[in-house]
Amino acid sequence: MQRALSYAAMPALRVPLPFMLAAPCFALAAALLLVWHGEAALVLRWTPVTLSMTHLVVLGFLTMTIVGALFQLLPVTAGVAVPLARQVAVFCWCALALGTAVLAAALGLGLGASAFHLAAGLLGSAGFVFLSAIGAAIARPVPAGAKPLVEGVRYAAAALAITIAIGAALALYLGGVGSLNAPLLTDIHATWGLVGWVIVLTATVSFQVIPMFQGTATYPRLLETWLPPLVFALLFGWSAATLFDAGWWRLACEIGIGALLLHYAVTTVAWLGRRKRKPDTGTRYWLLAMGCLLLAALLHFIPFELVFDSLDALPLLTGVLVIVGCAMSAVNGMLYKIVPFLVWYHLTHDERLPRERIPKMSAVLGEAQAARQWRWHLAGLALLVLACLFPAVLARPAGLFLMVSLLLLARDVAGAALLYARLRGA
Repeated sequence: MQRALSYAAMPALRVPLPFMLAAPCFALAAALLLVWHGEAALVLRWTPVTLSMTHLVVLGFLTMTIVGALFQLLPVTAGVAVPLARQVAVFCWCALALGTAVLAAALGLGLGASAFHLAAGLLGSAGFVFLSAIGAAIARPVPAGAKPLVEGVRYAAAALAITIAIGAALALYLGGVGSLNAPLLTDIHATWGLVGWVIVLTATVSFQVIPMFQGTATYPRLLETWLPPLVFALLFGWSAATLFDAGWWRLACEIGIGALLLHYAVTTVAWLGRRKRKPDTGTRYWLLAMGCLLLAALLHFIPFELVFDSLDALPLLTGVLVIVGCAMSAVNGMLYKIVPFLVWYHLTHDERLPRERIPKMSAVLGEAQAARQWRWHLAGLALLVLACLFPAVLARPAGLFLMVSLLLLARDVAGAALLYARLRGA
């Protein structure tokens, strides 16, 4: 079913753009930590620096971008605007940015209890305001073609709420409040955050943006409709099995989630392969993301300890493939499509600007810039995957390559924003 897009319902550019400008900076900070600490950042998944890097990327890069994109995507594709979008966006941006920075510093530097309490308060308030605003928006009637998007956002938002609740409990625990099984809850927290929030919402958004920007056919309605609720239900079963140590039920839920994600990834690769346009960097990013998701799902079930001595190598490798390989690659590709489109669209609809002064969309952020950043990202990702197995040799080179890719991304997105500001101010 073809979507009816309501471009006239777009919010002002200052609503989503600050999120997209800030996101590369947090991932860059994570890459700097990898360069600084080297092997120590990839030895164990529970080390302070590893946890700090993970939250900088997942909260500061992925969640920051996704939140900004939803302010834009819901009005255009579903015809429902986020209430008080400008005020909500400003509050969420400030609380999310500051909360992520405080949490990363508290984890990485071993700050006192007050830092964890502050981080829990900031991130909890950002989540509450964002989820309340999004919930109010998606509670409204939507066109039939937008229902899969709204339902996917609803399930991903519920997963985010669960992630925030467990994360706040863990932050308070690290701040000296209460007693709980931290390793067990950390596993559940990470799984809900990565699978229930990041992957489900990335899939939900991809059902819209891949046909829109990559020129493919729309996804099968069955996949759009059932992927989010099935993953959500299986995550609930997996969490219960983990809490009550029901090993076979946990494995069954993991197999179910893996099968769903494999189906989504294979379908996306097939859809991109059928498009008539010549492959561009956006296509390559999506193919890379789906390849990493496929590999992560398959590796999860391999008895990795029979090949490598470290029991933490598999979780680290799977995490890198999901976070950096799948989610970061998808977001990178979306930024190089969404940002130039938003800048170009708002310039073309500014009545004060003469038509001859408005650049083409390719002049705002072109294919050459995207391809350059893609090459550095691909090299950095390859080194990071290998660094999970050989951290002493490859951790710092991986961080350096990722730093360059993120500096290029930050420069390109900022350049598009400066072009918009310059033309508007001329």
